[in-house]
Amino acid sequence: MWKNYFKVSFRNLMKRKLYAGINILGLTVAIVSFLAIALFIHHEATYDSMYGDSDRVVRFAQRFAMAGEEQVVSMTPSALAPTLMEEMDEVEVAALIFDYSIFASVLVDAGNGNQEESKFAFVDENFFEIFDLELLAGGEGNLLSEPNQIVLTSSTAQRYFRRPLEAVGNSIKIDGKDYQVTGVVKDFPSNSHIDFDFLASFITTRDGKNPQWNPANYYTYAKLSPMADQEVFSAKLDQMVEKYFGEEMRSYGFEVAVMYQPLTSIHLGYSQLKDIKPAIDIKNLYIFGSVAILLIVIGIINYVNLATAESTERNKEVGLRKVLGAERSQLFGQFLSESMILSISGLIFSLLILYALKGVFEDFSGVPMQLELLSSPLGIVLVLGLMLGIGLFSGFYPALILSGKEPLQALGKKISGVAGGAWLRRSLVVFQFFVSISLLLATFIVKKQLEFMQTINLGYEREEVIALNFHYNMGEKFPSLKSELERTGAAQSTSRANSLPIFIQAGYSISPGGDNDKDFMVTGFAVDHEIVQTLNLNLLAGMGFSDQDINQTAAYEGQMEMNILLNEAAVRELGWTVEESVGRKVNYNGLISNIKGVVQDFYFNSLHNQVGPLAIFLQPSEANWILAKLPKGNPMDKLSKMEEVWKGVYPDRPFAYRFLDDEYAKMYQTEQSVSRIFQLFAGIAIFIACMGLFGLVSYVAMRRTREISIRKVLGAKATDVLKILSSDFFMLLGFSAVLSIGFGLWFSKEWLSGFAYKTVVSPWNFVVAIGLVAFISLMTIGYRTTKVFLQNPAKTLKDE
Repeated sequence: MWKNYFKVSFRNLMKRKLYAGINILGLTVAIVSFLAIALFIHHEATYDSMYGDSDRVVRFAQRFAMAGEEQVVSMTPSALAPTLMEEMDEVEVAALIFDYSIFASVLVDAGNGNQEESKFAFVDENFFEIFDLELLAGGEGNLLSEPNQIVLTSSTAQRYFRRPLEAVGNSIKIDGKDYQVTGVVKDFPSNSHIDFDFLASFITTRDGKNPQWNPANYYTYAKLSPMADQEVFSAKLDQMVEKYFGEEMRSYGFEVAVMYQPLTSIHLGYSQLKDIKPAIDIKNLYIFGSVAILLIVIGIINYVNLATAESTERNKEVGLRKVLGAERSQLFGQFLSESMILSISGLIFSLLILYALKGVFEDFSGVPMQLELLSSPLGIVLVLGLMLGIGLFSGFYPALILSGKEPLQALGKKISGVAGGAWLRRSLVVFQFFVSISLLLATFIVKKQLEFMQTINLGYEREEVIALNFHYNMGEKFPSLKSELERTGAAQSTSRANSLPIFIQAGYSISPGGDNDKDFMVTGFAVDHEIVQTLNLNLLAGMGFSDQDINQTAAYEGQMEMNILLNEAAVRELGWTVEESVGRKVNYNGLISNIKGVVQDFYFNSLHNQVGPLAIFLQPSEANWILAKLPKGNPMDKLSKMEEVWKGVYPDRPFAYRFLDDEYAKMYQTEQSVSRIFQLFAGIAIFIACMGLFGLVSYVAMRRTREISIRKVLGAKATDVLKILSSDFFMLLGFSAVLSIGFGLWFSKEWLSGFAYKTVVSPWNFVVAIGLVAFISLMTIGYRTTKVFLQNPAKTLKDE
């Protein structure tokens, strides 16, 4: 029986190629969008779940509190991992990572000259017991138990050795030191928050030989026992903190606690300071999932509207079938089979498009599209469920209406049976308009905030400022580099800093002098004496650093006072005005320091956060970056000169630079991705909605063909007919606009609440979104109206 249904349905669809084509196109676009978003969400939601016993693996972090403020950092002391294994029964194994790329890049030489690499880390011997990457080459047992051993990922081994799997046993130089390759492992998966190319033995480092409780520059992971009691374990961690370093932290004014989070929640959780990879806000995944479902819904609505619109042409078919003895259930199955054919066709085309445009989708989303998941058992269930769901939901209403007609009603000229469902069709169009306008509004709001962040005055120079990695052993020749760069005109000013000014992280304590000292947290920016000139910081009072200040190294031994610069936020927290603060003494991280000047607040962190207190102090030995301000003119000419000077001073180090404004833009990659996705799917929603609108206009035009012909005979113009046909639709659009305005106000409040500094949403954003949908709708209605108006009235009225 169903075989016959599908044969007849296929024949009917081939007779109505236009409607079949529009339906298949709408469903294809909706299914492609749904599957692409579903794969993206799966990639993000399954971060770090590929490792064995990932549900029992945790990462530790520290929470610092001072004067009511809290700061969470994902770095911990080097002594934490061995202490956990020694003293905690709940810990099966603990591992430690020292992400060296945070501080500097490394020079790698495997016999073909130096290459600069950034994905370099020191890990301890327990690392592979937690992160069980597949070992492609190397001996069994511990790969990193001795100093100067290193494990390479397969792609890295491919770059440095002719036969990657034979890299084991060979030597490779890292910053001039020999390391023996003891293993080659598969690359880290794209949805792993850990992503390194080089894994060197941690015992090579000073803290590897002698673990300390200070400083905290290391990531600590542990695999917990299946029987571990979380409350008991947390209590033991508090006792451990108090035992080993709680008192020391209090001497600096901090209260500290060690906390932990499940490995699989790191990527979807709070983006902590100094994290290996930026986390994603889980709200974004909910938003994308909602958009995917909405697109499927409006694809189904599109089919329902088009099927209803053409139902008038099938009245006689229904009537004749019933006269010839067809039962309602048979007709229902017949019409439902048509929707199933369209659903299957849409799915087939969707899969072909996904495979054909795989690279485009990957470039757009920034993540690999794992199409092989669609052939997994879960993927097959999803695809088949999607196909059946679309076929049943889209075909149910038209099948119910058409199969329910009485023979005389179906064979007559009146079509009141279909018209009786007008309220539902109009509701569906209202919903489509609402989704389209709402997605456009969301796109405008996200895009406007991005533009705000890109154009805001950050309070320092970021255009035409370049950054180069600075290694500790480059310090001796830096004066020569600086002198030559400025002498040749390649750089206007050159300075060093421990981090880029777009994201300064180090936390310290500061308090005013006197008996009632009150510590509070301040971010520290370690620089050399020309940072004010290089970044063009606005000095509000006092003076910047001078050549004489650079000799303050002795201050760190407590032999003399240290000069520092504060920002406005720090001065306000101290309770002083900008002018009266200059020359005053403060206790900065245990050192008596003199406030030499005050700079205007500048944005040294993400715009998600308020500008907090900042102390700028001289400590060139901590520098990880060279910052150079290019003179006016062609930047490429200056860079060419700079490279020439660089190679003369540091012949063994590649000239690898990055523009500061590009690094700033990278901070908002998540927001840029959200903006692109909204733009794409807002366009898709409007496209599908217009096809639904086309169906409803067609339906109304068919019902009113005689009326239009009579009006034309009586002298009506095309604009008059357009006004008649569009009035109902613009009433529906108006209702949708009211609902969308409510959504837009809610979305702007929710989205912008995550930013300390935000744009102002203009009423024009709402006007443009509604106006754009109205214009596209008018064009759609106008096209169909013109077609009806151009029909010969004599042909339409010949039976009157």
